[in-house]
Amino acid sequence: MNVIDPAEVERHRLSDAENRRIFRERIVPDLLAGRVGQETPTVVFLVGQPGAGKSRVTEMVAGALNRHGGFVDVDSDLYKPYHPEYARLMAQDDTLMAAYTRADGRAWMAQAEAYVREHGLHAIIQETSQNAPAVEEKMRAYRDSGARVEALFMGVPQAMSNQGIVNRYFEQLADRGQGRLTVQSNADESYAGILELADRVDRGALADLASVYRRGESKPRYGNSLDDTGNWTGPPGLRQALAAERERPWTAAESDSFVTTQLRLRETARELGPEWPGRLTRIEDQARPLLTPNAAAQLTPTSPSPSPSASASPSPSSASPSASASPSPSSTSASASPSPSSASPSASPPSSSSPSSPSSPSSPPSSPSPSAAAARSRSTPRPGGPATTPQAPGEGPRPGPARPTPQQGPSGPGPSGGRGR
Repeated sequence: MNVIDPAEVERHRLSDAENRRIFRERIVPDLLAGRVGQETPTVVFLVGQPGAGKSRVTEMVAGALNRHGGFVDVDSDLYKPYHPEYARLMAQDDTLMAAYTRADGRAWMAQAEAYVREHGLHAIIQETSQNAPAVEEKMRAYRDSGARVEALFMGVPQAMSNQGIVNRYFEQLADRGQGRLTVQSNADESYAGILELADRVDRGALADLASVYRRGESKPRYGNSLDDTGNWTGPPGLRQALAAERERPWTAAESDSFVTTQLRLRETARELGPEWPGRLTRIEDQARPLLTPNAAAQLTPTSPSPSPSASASPSPSSASPSASASPSPSSTSASASPSPSSASPSASPPSSSSPSSPSSPSSPPSSPSPSAAAARSRSTPRPGGPATTPQAPGEGPRPGPARPTPQQGPSGPGPSGGRGR
């Protein structure tokens, strides 16, 4: 286990001048420039703990925004590789890399968000919500800048996301000989922080649209939107919808997929060190109450092992576990639906400068914080911005890469007469 030395963390931190120079000369040209400014940009907060499987929803939102001037993908993980020591630290130890580049990555993310607001760009904010008050402040900043804000939450059980963390890490080891392992304590903080953020979104009407998605699905299981007076169209129940999705029993398909992946991870873990059996056992304990009896019976307890460190970094291995399959949906969340007047992405844009907010959630498919008074305040919802969620009824899921590439804007203006600021 590597012990993080605060003095080493500070030694690797770049000066403010160097941090700003790298952002200006490298990150802006590579990741931010070329998008079309909008009169009413859409900023989508995609909220989920590490390993929650946000790729399907990211793909759907990216498709909509790329058709309307492109977007900026705001994620500190995209900026960390610009740290001069990144490659050396990754080769040495991925846990050290994360600790030593975190401060600069966050600084670059803050600069990216300021750039997005200043230039009126569409954006997807990859948010883990370890600090819910800070996320609330960011949402308010985007609203104050004139953006339409959407909050899309992933309702994913802890066992599924923790398995996703390990599975992704093992695949990275097999593919590249090194990987980035999420520190378990950070994942746990995120899992709790997301519920707190859901409460804040409901109380403060922080988003023009709030939705809950299951892993692997492109249609929401819960949705609520603001009306013209800035009040929710339905009873606010974001936290309850999240909790319901996290706690519902799994279908046979979901259970079998989890067990198949877990057994493969066990096999791979045997070659990677003694810290892994304990971590996998904890994941199985989290899953057991949700699994079908037949699936749970396949997960016989592993032999006892020393208590592992959540942040320990194992040695690389060439063994490759299979990717975790997307679970099949089963039941619905009894939640409030958005206003019937809202339109699906396939609907023609209204007379306003840009398309309307998304439609109601679908039926299940076959397969610093302000005061309480300020939090209760309502602001007029943003009618502009392209519709991003959900898909039109009957439209199949769009295939595509796990992380869509933001496109540069077209030669002409965006759907709302986009301007370059």
